[in-house]
Amino acid sequence: MHKTTDTYPLSEFRRNTSEHVARISEGAIETITQNGHAAMIVMSPERYDFLVHAAERGHIWREAIRAYRAGARGVPAREAIQEIADELGIEL
Repeated sequence: MHKTTDTYPLSEFRRNTSEHVARISEGAIETITQNGHAAMIVMSPERYDFLVHAAERGHIWREAIRAYRAGARGVPAREAIQEIADELGIEL
């Protein structure tokens, strides 16, 4: 989880890049400021992929709920779970 204490000025990030990269590699997300304002968010590629995937999943769930409320038939739970497991490379 990102905390406001994980905010650093760009000058600090430049001086101690390797320390920042070590924290980010362990899953930290840092806000880098420039002239006192947030300029960028720095995170690992894995964390970024996770966040993008979660956002996409949220969109899919919203669409599924909308379709269900509109009367569309769903997919059997076992089939849906298997499809998600296949997508994530998980063996059930």
